[in-house]
Amino acid sequence: MELTKWNEEEQHQLDLALKKFPSEKFSPLGRYIKISGLLPQKSVRDVALRVKWLSKREEKKKKKGSESAGKRKQDKADKAAGAASWQRQQSPVGEKANQLYASITEVLDRNIVVIKQIQQNMMHNKVRENTDLLLKFRENLIKAQGVMTNTGGIMKQMPPLPAQVNQQLVQAVLPAKNA
Repeated sequence: MELTKWNEEEQHQLDLALKKFPSEKFSPLGRYIKISGLLPQKSVRDVALRVKWLSKREEKKKKKGSESAGKRKQDKADKAAGAASWQRQQSPVGEKANQLYASITEVLDRNIVVIKQIQQNMMHNKVRENTDLLLKFRENLIKAQGVMTNTGGIMKQMPPLPAQVNQQLVQAVLPAKNA
């Protein structure tokens, strides 16, 4: 796994975006998506890895700032108890949901990359190259929709999405899949 390098300007923009999209108001994934939209050279994955790295770094600083060894031992005991209770709360249903969300998230992450490529092509007046990218985008949407449709449980109880792809328009604008 290759890590992305961050320059000072990108780090500054990330810091501002983290304040603009606080974790109390946004889900982690939603937060990473919004932040990556502000950083055209960074993917959602890059942002997520950087934010996690920053939070781990802050935790290490706090640990070093602890006043005594006794306090550290108490912290470790508290963390062990917290980890044990968290593990008890996890269930097979939660694991299945995580697998589902992971597959949908992966497809949506691919679409974000496609959108950024389309944006770059438009900025460089290479609009004709976007046809294949739009086909990829459509295929990814269909995959995500299929996963959501074929999922049982709570997803079956959800109302249909309010917006649907206009297949007639898509077929008129984009070439057929086999073309």
